[in-house]
Amino acid sequence: MKVNKNTNNLLSLAIAGLIAEGEFDLFSDEPILKIPIDERKICYLQNTVHEGKLHQFVKIDTGREQFIIHSHSILIYLKRQWYRGNEKIFSNILDPDLITLQSIILSMNLFGIRKLETIAIPTTIHKDYIKSISFCMERHLSVPVVPCPNLIKITNIPYVITKGVTNIPTYHSAELINFLTRKEKKQLIEGV
Repeated sequence: MKVNKNTNNLLSLAIAGLIAEGEFDLFSDEPILKIPIDERKICYLQNTVHEGKLHQFVKIDTGREQFIIHSHSILIYLKRQWYRGNEKIFSNILDPDLITLQSIILSMNLFGIRKLETIAIPTTIHKDYIKSISFCMERHLSVPVVPCPNLIKITNIPYVITKGVTNIPTYHSAELINFLTRKEKKQLIEGV
């Protein structure tokens, strides 16, 4: 498999979807990853696809509120890693290098929901493996990541955002900042 910047962009987007509620189509002969997306996030997704030059591999279906990643060899690799039979497990080995900070930030931006003290990412990872992905995310974010049934909760949002904005492209940072409350934004501005 040829690894280039576009392949890394596609890999990050696919992993972001798998962290959340993305699922491989088990009835397709070819690996096809279907990922639900809230209509409010479609513009950001379109920008991500455009900036990453991923049009050839990503189809956005606004009517069904989903996007599909198809026709790339990384999908075969991801399906082997993330699935055991028909169950999405993330991985049989505990290795934080199986995900990246960019894929976590993309998952937060595309699928995260701001709760009182956390950003919650709904997930379809089997409940016995949510702890594994949470541990790996924690290693990248340097904050506690709480595994819950069908959810991954990321704590200490201001810290995650200040750490993340220096390591990712501007349009991802701008989307990430939207998770801050007014009070948190004010505290960050005053702390600078």
